[in-house]
Amino acid sequence: MIKYVDVEALNLRTQPVVDPATKKTLLHLGQRLETVGDLPRDGWWQVRTTVDGVADEGFVKAILGASPSTGFVERPSLRDAVSDRREALVAEAVKQWQRFDGGQGKEHRDPYSDFIAEMWQAIGQDLSGRDRDVPWSAAAISFMVRQAGKRFEAYRQFRFAPAHSRYIHDAIEQRRAANAAAPFWGFELHERRPQVGDLVGRWRETPRDFADAEASDSFKSHTDIVVSVGTDEVTAIGGNVSDSIGITTYRKLPSGFLSEDKGVFILMANNG
Repeated sequence: MIKYVDVEALNLRTQPVVDPATKKTLLHLGQRLETVGDLPRDGWWQVRTTVDGVADEGFVKAILGASPSTGFVERPSLRDAVSDRREALVAEAVKQWQRFDGGQGKEHRDPYSDFIAEMWQAIGQDLSGRDRDVPWSAAAISFMVRQAGKRFEAYRQFRFAPAHSRYIHDAIEQRRAANAAAPFWGFELHERRPQVGDLVGRWRETPRDFADAEASDSFKSHTDIVVSVGTDEVTAIGGNVSDSIGITTYRKLPSGFLSEDKGVFILMANNG
């Protein structure tokens, strides 16, 4: 069965035993695995994976205990696969997060500044990470979607832009037009529960709501790509997060819908 790592880091072990001697390697968020069997045995999954063409196998814990890395709650270490189109976008988000050393690579330093220049160039802007007064988060999301578009044509219909508000507004417009070919549709938070591969949108500086985004494509905002959905929160990757490609968690309500915490006001649901 195909599964994906659902936490930032996960130990692959030689034996189903928690001991320093059994540590084999570290698996990363979003890494694709094949499990042996449909259910874990005695709290462990036996898994196989391939990294850079090299096969590897071992054991991972099925449920991780409460810790800072799991948000102080127990949670499954692996998740089920979603559609190929959604997985392609998640893979691109994770790839960029890794490219920035898991959020440690800062925008104004080499080679990260040049990575950001590549993102800007993809939307026709001659900027880099050294232009620190220019927010680059929308350029980063546009770049991730564009890269996923190399595999899935639908992503090529994304409204690539240097401002999140432009493609947030477009997602609402595409839903209003019932355009099934559009990569994303915009929903109010109570209308759709988040899934892996969706985008979370929030306002910056000035409070905004869905009606504002429906009426205008020019306002300060931010989006992140959902890469994990837990019981109480979602984990998402975005650009210009602490001057890097970083991870943000967003709280869910008991109903499963996103909370308005952190200024969240829209879910851009992936149509794939």
